[in-house]
Amino acid sequence: MKLVSNLELCKGFAVCRGHITANDTYIYSIDDASTDTKFSQIFYMLEGSGTAYNEDGSVYGSSNNPGVWDLRSMHQKSYKFTAGEHGATWLCINPIPANNFFDLEILKQGSSKTIEGDGKEHIVMCGKGVITANDVELKQFKYTRVLNGKTINFNIPDGSEAIYLTR
Repeated sequence: MKLVSNLELCKGFAVCRGHITANDTYIYSIDDASTDTKFSQIFYMLEGSGTAYNEDGSVYGSSNNPGVWDLRSMHQKSYKFTAGEHGATWLCINPIPANNFFDLEILKQGSSKTIEGDGKEHIVMCGKGVITANDVELKQFKYTRVLNGKTINFNIPDGSEAIYLTR
């Protein structure tokens, strides 16, 4: 069984969450890997484990929770994801347009980062737990942008993690 939640549209990207049961496979068609709001460039494992396979069937990567993949090399190619023995739950970031890729950095627990808006697109999303942005709490799946000329100090406490996207 697979369950993909409704897509949440944001400015310049979409977020989807999904789950598949143990040992099940989710197949991404060429259309899925090419279309705006459908192509999942960033795959962030929330729970469970799984393996991604290229269009030729070779292993692209394997991950347990936590795990993150940048799937830009899968753009306009079919691929599949098979869940591990306990299933898999994930969050995906889908760039809009589909070929306007993000650069990715994971901000790990116990860290901090100061980001200055410089005209580029800077987005920080709470992947798990709760993070703070200039002392404002961001709960899981909430995000903020760092606007041009602004500075935000991010703190990622123990048990939390953030997804930092730039382009």
